[in-house]
Amino acid sequence: MTASLASTVNSATERDALNRSRLEIGFNLTGCVLIAYQAAIMLLNLGSYPALPFTIAAWVILIATLIIGLVIHRRYRELLPTGLFIAALAAWTVVVALDIAGTWNSGDQGAPPTAAVAVGAALLLCVTLRPPRDIVVTSIALGIVLAGAFALHGQHHPFALGPAFITIALSVAPPLLGVQIVRSLRTVVQLELDLVQVQSTVSSPRFAVGMMASEELARLDLAAERLLDGVATGRTPLPLDEHTASEAASIATELRLHLIQGRRETWLYHAVTESALLGPSVTVSDPDGLAGLLTRDQRDGLLTAIWLLISDPVRLGQNHPRELLVTLERRVREAAMDPSAGIHIPITISATGVPRNSVDPAAWQAIRKVGRYVETFSGTTLRIDIESVVDNPADL
Repeated sequence: MTASLASTVNSATERDALNRSRLEIGFNLTGCVLIAYQAAIMLLNLGSYPALPFTIAAWVILIATLIIGLVIHRRYRELLPTGLFIAALAAWTVVVALDIAGTWNSGDQGAPPTAAVAVGAALLLCVTLRPPRDIVVTSIALGIVLAGAFALHGQHHPFALGPAFITIALSVAPPLLGVQIVRSLRTVVQLELDLVQVQSTVSSPRFAVGMMASEELARLDLAAERLLDGVATGRTPLPLDEHTASEAASIATELRLHLIQGRRETWLYHAVTESALLGPSVTVSDPDGLAGLLTRDQRDGLLTAIWLLISDPVRLGQNHPRELLVTLERRVREAAMDPSAGIHIPITISATGVPRNSVDPAAWQAIRKVGRYVETFSGTTLRIDIESVVDNPADL
């Protein structure tokens, strides 16, 4: 079980790193364009700066930190070390102070700050290299400093307030949007990874052990093989000592428990319990293991519908938790005693906290693959009754 969880975590980490590297290209290009845009504004307003040397010094420091950061990034491909990020923030604080000093002028006249706004674009370059909290806090602090500077300048004319708001937005919006994009992508990747993991169960036999149990069985099989090999080669003397006998009894007990569980747990049980998304919110009631009789397409449709009903609040940002109860009843009905009529398995999905108009249309398409359905809504509970028809197995 531990090996399986570690493998899943490693896969998620590797995929997250891959997506961050792809986003980094777009963020770097956007950040460079924004920095070049602010530099162009500074060059076009050279004659209106009351203290031009301060602004030039701010740009020199900013460009120097970006070049040094580019060199360091070639060494640190993953997250930027905290010490280096703090050093960059200290340098950018000096940039903001020098730029504000270079543009300081009472009233509504004067050049706009440019190097300070470019610091926001520099933060965008760090979105994939630092935790979201660091970028958000720093961006908000930058916006507050610029807003305070504009307020102290005495810019109160309506025609001056507009450019001031735009300047603050240009400094704060890019890094905040970058953080939101990274968070959204990470959520999508986690959901898709979870879906791929649980979909691998639809091809399982009617009763089988799950992926985590398979890892545990492999471990027990290796332990039993080593014990038997030791007895066969004479490394383990007979009769077994108390410690070795206790280990052998423990292995046998665990193997029996897994074999018993494998005769009671269907693919649907393993799909739900082994899913980080479905496990806490979905309950399966299938005492007769009827889910194992469903065809591959019906299994895929049922699992997809359950996954979409649960994943919607994550995608839509709703705060109310959703809970699902999936019930499969044993009811054999053969039309006109015709063996070819198959078996009708009633499946009920009771979803709590799921508004009728927020269900993904793809969920209804998936349910149609399972069978005919009727949905009813009462209070906060959406009830979906599905009539699924499967072949009549000889052992039912």
